[in-house]
Amino acid sequence: MQDAITIIKDFGFPAAIALIVLLRLEPALKRLDQSITMLTVITAKGNGMSKKTVEEVVTHVMAKRTGKRRRVTDVLGDDSEKACQ
Repeated sequence: MQDAITIIKDFGFPAAIALIVLLRLEPALKRLDQSITMLTVITAKGNGMSKKTVEEVVTHVMAKRTGKRRRVTDVLGDDSEKACQ
């Protein structure tokens, strides 16, 4: 509690609130990103794309979004196998 008071005194109330909100929203944003990727995979498979093509699309989208190349399994984890089948 003392740390929170020190932060508020040093950086101001708006900065402290922004930091708290950011820290609380980060897990929700990661889950949202995972859901969007899962829906991309499911939609692509529904349109008849092969597993390899789906992985290439997701890799390309993730590279544009994050600046890093990531595989489907990096984003979706174990759920990627279910979605790509």
